Amino acid sequence: MEASFYLYTIVVMLVCVASGSVSLSAYFVSRRRSFLFAAAMLLFYFLDLALIFQYEYLGQNVEYSINQFYTINHPQLKILLALGTLEPMWLILCDFVNERRRTWRLVPALAFIAVSEIVVLCLPVDEFRQWLFYTPRQVFLLWCLAFGVYRYCTARNEVEKARLRRQEPLFFVTSALCLCILVEDVGMILILDASFFANADLLPLYISERNFSENILLLALSFFTLRAAADTLRLRSKEPPSTDAPDTQEYVDELLPAFCERYRLTSRERVILEQVLQGKDNQNIASSLQLALGTVKAHVHNILKKTGVSTRQELTQLFWKG
Repeated sequence: MEASFYLYTIVVMLVCVASGSVSLSAYFVSRRRSFLFAAAMLLFYFLDLALIFQYEYLGQNVEYSINQFYTINHPQLKILLALGTLEPMWLILCDFVNERRRTWRLVPALAFIAVSEIVVLCLPVDEFRQWLFYTPRQVFLLWCLAFGVYRYCTARNEVEKARLRRQEPLFFVTSALCLCILVEDVGMILILDASFFANADLLPLYISERNFSENILLLALSFFTLRAAADTLRLRSKEPPSTDAPDTQEYVDELLPAFCERYRLTSRERVILEQVLQGKDNQNIASSLQLALGTVKAHVHNILKKTGVSTRQELTQLFWKG
C-alpha cells in the first residue's frame, strides 16, 4: 500500500513539474501572462503535494494515532499553497475575459484567506473543522466557473460568445471534478468514521489530507495547459509563422475575430491586418486587395494606433499573444 501511494504521488508531482516547465517556456516565447499564471499554479500544487509527501514519509517512522485523522498539519502553509494554486486559475480567467479591475482580481483571494484563517483559529479540532478548512477551495473553483458563465451570458456579441464556447471542454471537466471533490470530502471527512481505519496501519495517514479527485483535476488542467503551450511554442511569436506551416491559417481564423473585437477594428482593417500577418508590405497589400497605396497606409496606421503598438513586428507579437 505504501509503495502504491508513493508511486502515485511521484507521478502527479512529475506531471505538475513537466507541465509547469512547458508553460513557462511558452511564456518566455509569447510573453502571454496566462502561461506564467499556469506555471505558478502547477508549481504551488507541486509544493502542496511535496508537503503531504514529506509528512507521509516522516510518519512511517513514528507511531500514528487515529486521533490525528482530523488534524490539519501546518494550516497557514497549506492556506498559502492552496492560494498559490487557486489564484492563478482566477487570474487566467480574468485575462481570458479581459477583466482588468484590480479589486475583482484580489477580492476572491482575500476572502479565501480570511475564511480559512477563521476556520483554523475559531473552531475546535474535529471532522467539521477539517471539512470547512478544505471546502473554501471548492468554493473558489465554483466562483471561477460561475463568473465564466456570467461573462458568457452577458457577452455583447456572438464573436465573444463563440470564443468562450470553445472552452466548454475545460468548463465541463472542471465542473464535474469540482463536484467529485466535494462529494469525496463529505464522504471521507463527515460520513466515514475514522475508527474504521483503526487496524489499517498507515492508511489513515495517506488519505487524511489528500483528495484524489483534486489530483485528477490538476492532471486535467495540466493536459489543457500542455496543449495550449504546445500550440504557442509551435507557432512562435517573435516572427510571423510561415503561411506554409501546418495549422497557421486555422489559428489566424480562430484568433482574428476576437482580436479585432477587442481593439475595435473595422471590417476593412480586419482584412488589412490578415494581410499584415502574412508578412506582406503595403504595396503587396494594395495590389492584392486592389486598393490605393495611400489607403492601405492609412488603414495600417489606424490599426497600429488602436492596438497601441508602433511597428508591424510588435503588432504581430501582440496578435500571437492571444
